[in-house]
Amino acid sequence: MAGAATVFVLAGSSAVALAMHNEPSGAYQAGSPAPVRRSPGAVHSAAEKAGRALLAQAVAACRSTAFSGIQAFRSFGPGGATVWLAEIWHRPGGQLVADPVSAGQGETSTSAGVPGPGVSMALSARQLTLLQAGYVLDYAGRGSADGRAADLVTVDRPDGSLAARYWLDRKTRLPLRRQLFDGHARIVSEVSVGGLRTGPAALAGMPAAGRQPWARQLGKREIATLRARGWPLPGQLPGGLILVDASATGTAARQVVAASYSDGLSVVSMFVQRGKLPARMLGWQRLAIGGRNAYAIDPDDQTIAWSGGGYVFTLLADAPAAVVDQAVSALPQDSEPGFWGRIGRGFRRLAAWANPFR
Repeated sequence: MAGAATVFVLAGSSAVALAMHNEPSGAYQAGSPAPVRRSPGAVHSAAEKAGRALLAQAVAACRSTAFSGIQAFRSFGPGGATVWLAEIWHRPGGQLVADPVSAGQGETSTSAGVPGPGVSMALSARQLTLLQAGYVLDYAGRGSADGRAADLVTVDRPDGSLAARYWLDRKTRLPLRRQLFDGHARIVSEVSVGGLRTGPAALAGMPAAGRQPWARQLGKREIATLRARGWPLPGQLPGGLILVDASATGTAARQVVAASYSDGLSVVSMFVQRGKLPARMLGWQRLAIGGRNAYAIDPDDQTIAWSGGGYVFTLLADAPAAVVDQAVSALPQDSEPGFWGRIGRGFRRLAAWANPFR
């Protein structure tokens, strides 16, 4: 029998919400007329053409512009918002370094000093490709974010419901703010950048990138070899989530594989290792998700752990609850009771570096 696994898990971290500014007109709100089904991929209107063009400009800006600022990530649940705050520096070409910081005067913090989820405001070409394949992008008017003039792009699902909003800086085209919504127009998460600085001078004080625990990227051949050995690493999860990145850490005997799935908006990062969790889950709460038993740090936290088929799974998500339910339901799970165990506290430190669009 496989030995008990120790997965590295991290508790919540410190942060603060950046101020929200003028909501532009044209955005879908709860209580609006029923949305109309639309076809992703095709461009039917001037608003769709403009929305695609603006996000393409944002991708180009993220690739070519040096910038820095304070990034806030907020995750919303029944218990309120959990918020992480980090100072970020972004080099042209994609390298980003994030340094968690504590809340300042007038700011609301959660638990201090721990990295939050690996979510970045920077947009990549791969994200845009996935967005255009699965969603309808519309220009929705002008607004502002962090006191800067912005253009708003809305992202709708094929059924017409609002999936996300992006605020793009009118001067630089860099993303300033992004909101993610579930299928009932309820906000799931928000990421925003305040105090934006651009140009070479913006990188002053940028710390050296730390050693990345997931430096060993897995190619198609390596993933196929792991699958042949029984590793549960599907190429796709329900809800249109595609495997976009896989990496590994540890020795062959104690290997941990990080597999990230996304549709361009939602991200589900799954950490898998051989083993089985023993009987106690200190600091975790039991819950039912996707019709199965699992454990979470708290009911609002989308860090979920379970065991199945000789493997331990730990899932970190920035996604609507229905998407997470479907993902968990598609993966193996033990049926017998008593397999839950102690999970170590370092997981999110690893997860914070597991951004699939780095």
